[in-house]
Amino acid sequence: MSKKSSKLMALSRMFEEIEIDFNQLNNEGIADMIAIIKNQEDTRYMPNTRHKLEDIVVITLLALLAKCNEWTEIESFAKKKEKWLRKYLELPNGIPSHDTIQRVISILDPNTLYTDTINYLIQKMDWLVPKKEKERDTLSFDGKTSNGTTRTTGIHAEEKAVNTMSVYSHNYGMCIAQDYIDEKSNEIPMGPELLKKLNLEGCVVTADALNTQVDTIKAIIEGKADYVLPVKENQKATHEEIRDYYKDEEFLKEIQQKSNYKKTVEKEHNGIITREYYMTDDIKWMNKKEKWPGLQSIGLARNTIERNGKTIIEDRYYIISFANDIELFSKSVRLEWGVENNLHAPLDIVFKEDANKTLEKNGAKNLGVLRRIALAILKFAQTYYKMSLNLIRTNIAFDFENEIEKIFKLLDVNALKQMKNT
Repeated sequence: MSKKSSKLMALSRMFEEIEIDFNQLNNEGIADMIAIIKNQEDTRYMPNTRHKLEDIVVITLLALLAKCNEWTEIESFAKKKEKWLRKYLELPNGIPSHDTIQRVISILDPNTLYTDTINYLIQKMDWLVPKKEKERDTLSFDGKTSNGTTRTTGIHAEEKAVNTMSVYSHNYGMCIAQDYIDEKSNEIPMGPELLKKLNLEGCVVTADALNTQVDTIKAIIEGKADYVLPVKENQKATHEEIRDYYKDEEFLKEIQQKSNYKKTVEKEHNGIITREYYMTDDIKWMNKKEKWPGLQSIGLARNTIERNGKTIIEDRYYIISFANDIELFSKSVRLEWGVENNLHAPLDIVFKEDANKTLEKNGAKNLGVLRRIALAILKFAQTYYKMSLNLIRTNIAFDFENEIEKIFKLLDVNALKQMKNT
């Protein structure tokens, strides 16, 4: 089970402590979002355009928040809410068709739009809940396949599904960077390229064993960050060395005596799970340890699961770029799957991403970008609403005008600060 974002938890506590009068809050959030979208490059041939880029993108984003998942649903939403939409959008030629919406969304530069929007949300969150001194973020990155975008193009040929690489921030509870993996490649070379675009200084980076690669670690170290990365059969020699080391019970006892050991016991899924963490900087004996830049320690995470009278033991092995910090190691291991539990799962469960069958690849990709923006907005709103993401979307769909304005009013941080201080 993944842990909740520290920033979102702090925001939730803040909203509990103040009585919010929405009549005193400005609806600047929607205007800010429109301004961000206006800043995006419009590559269409201008004499032929009938609809403004910002109108189409805002309609799509708001429709996603209001529980619309398909292009036709987005058009239907816009037609129903046209009167309200005209409060903020020009709509010079009325509501665009779903084909027009899909075509325009397909030509967006997704990375610029995503970066600008997420940076805006992070800035708002930092204004409301300032960063703590020496606070370290844990970043998890992983790829996600959108299965609904797979296509059979001939008798034997198959067009690959859209595959997205994402970097998830556990402090902020959102994906802070994402990019699409080339159909002729895989996620291994994408990892280091995406990490190089981020300010990693002071962070701890985790990933699955597939991404435990030399080039990835070089990018982490060059970014002045640390890593806690699992090793499995894809790094066979290192995996076998660490596994054999931790088979020695005397070494395990010695590690416990040196306080590089932690144990927790929890009830989970009709059973009891005992988590044990071991780490040591005794790595002089390792062959080719210089292969891994910054390597200082190796770790073992052992899960003992007792359920229905049966006991299962799962061991995972790690290479680590710091020493003698069992708390940081155990925290990083627990957060390793955060990108799956807090990003990939909500995209499929809340937004039905795997069910979307958009034929045009860029359309599928850019709709995915807008889903991630909508998810970040919903998770911010969740700190006030205290309900599931899916239920927040349902509430927006039932009472759109009131609920959507409340959500974007929560971005009026100056007024909220004044309420907090009174």
